[in-house]
Amino acid sequence: MSQSMRSETLKVNEIFFSIEGEGRRAGELAAFIRLTGCNLRCSYCDTEYAFSEGKPWKVRDIASEVQGWRNITLTGGEPLLQDVHGLLDYLPFASDINIETNGSIDITPYFGYPNVFFTVDYKCPSSDMEDRMISNNFCRLRPQDCLKFVVGDIEDLKVARAVCFGQNIPCPVYISPVFGKIEPSVIVDFIKDNRIICENWRVQLQLHKYIWDPMKRGV
Repeated sequence: MSQSMRSETLKVNEIFFSIEGEGRRAGELAAFIRLTGCNLRCSYCDTEYAFSEGKPWKVRDIASEVQGWRNITLTGGEPLLQDVHGLLDYLPFASDINIETNGSIDITPYFGYPNVFFTVDYKCPSSDMEDRMISNNFCRLRPQDCLKFVVGDIEDLKVARAVCFGQNIPCPVYISPVFGKIEPSVIVDFIKDNRIICENWRVQLQLHKYIWDPMKRGV
């Protein structure tokens, strides 16, 4: 995409600074840029406020707000509903940019940024959004990316197993419980009972929901 066509304004829900609650950088400090809008309506969504709340920011002002942060996370909503090329062009100082995306939008246009990795959700049946996935996203994942399954029951776990073992996933795979819907011990028992002995499967909990109130914003 040419420089002249890149968006210079994005609709932002909030910018905040906290620890990463999950994924490859769990426990590390990061700057979070939550963009407005989402094209999915997952049954367990905990950020419905990001569907429409927000205001326009110039990308240079967003970059100024997070200046100096090594770890930056773009999240939503669904951040790739907006063209973030222009913003990424302003963030060369960040050595590790995580784009959290719901798996329904092509991630490949952003592969040219060496400081960007993706955390891509696979929407399991309990989300009611499984049919919205772009299957090519999962076969194009790179070693630096992450694949995440948010599971609410045993059926979701079976789907995660089938997806991962139906193709070669070169990156870490995170299995995360829908908060309050399934006990983490059930996930561990499933992994043991099915002898899922591979290097890239990891059980994860959303740390921020244990440190703060699960519905607290800006953490």
